[in-house]
Amino acid sequence: MRVTAKRLMQQLSVVGCANGLAGRQLGCESAAAVLKKSVHMDQCRIPMRWQALVKEVDSGRHLQALPGVAQTMRDLAQETAAALRREGEVLVVAGDHSSAIGTWSGVASAMRNHGDVGLIWVDAHMDAHTPDSSPTGNIHGMPVAHLLGFGDRNLSTIGDDLPKLKPENLCLVGIRSFERAEQELLDRLGVRVFFMEEVERRGIQDVMQEALHHVTRQTSAFGMSIDIDGFDVVDAPAVGTPEKGGIRAGDFLQSLLSLDLRGLVATEIVEFLPRFDDEHKTSERLVVNLIETIYQTKRHQTDATASILRRAMS
Repeated sequence: MRVTAKRLMQQLSVVGCANGLAGRQLGCESAAAVLKKSVHMDQCRIPMRWQALVKEVDSGRHLQALPGVAQTMRDLAQETAAALRREGEVLVVAGDHSSAIGTWSGVASAMRNHGDVGLIWVDAHMDAHTPDSSPTGNIHGMPVAHLLGFGDRNLSTIGDDLPKLKPENLCLVGIRSFERAEQELLDRLGVRVFFMEEVERRGIQDVMQEALHHVTRQTSAFGMSIDIDGFDVVDAPAVGTPEKGGIRAGDFLQSLLSLDLRGLVATEIVEFLPRFDDEHKTSERLVVNLIETIYQTKRHQTDATASILRRAMS
């Protein structure tokens, strides 16, 4: 999917999803609406246009949420795919991480004729349970398994019957909380996992460079799914499932500046829980900083490539 100079001048297409019933705590469902009205988002140096705000279908909590989550994810997949086909890139701002089922099902559908999609998954958690293995029944802990084609077919076959991701095109970064069943599944499939211990030893910049190489070796494009609980709680206090330690946000933002983001077709940012934010709006600002850093970097890189091509053709 070629990015043209015309697309560079367009606003970034944003799809919101007001989902929170699949999470441990309620509240993430308000994230997209809060960010849409945010003063900090208004000041972002990346112009944005909100294409849709997907409403959540309520069928209960825990495993009872499954029918509602399935419908919400079908709606999100449709909006995501439409925006990507129309604009060539899309940002999804969602609530709990079950949104990834809809986001990346939509991306896979839009990209089927172009090739496979790679995905960098930044998170404190593996999110690789199925309904049978989950000790809580919270579906926000299950998207990775479903995107790989496992679990409940109502979630794994959104858009088409094919897996949305191949194991060799996926890597997880910053993992520090998981259960045995999740690790066994990912180990069996050969998914590359950068545990937090490796991130601390090597540095996030080195890890992200390897992650990018991993997800672009055999794919036509790639995306990033960023759960802000992957960051240290000092930098992201407003999350429902905080874990000790984590990636320092400043280091992560710095690492993005050295990544080749020209092949990035979709970014998803999730698990912001506004009522837990501090008086400085630290988590809200982090979301805006992520968007600004990712897309300014991508725009500059694509501009530079276009300029070189114009000079070569003149």
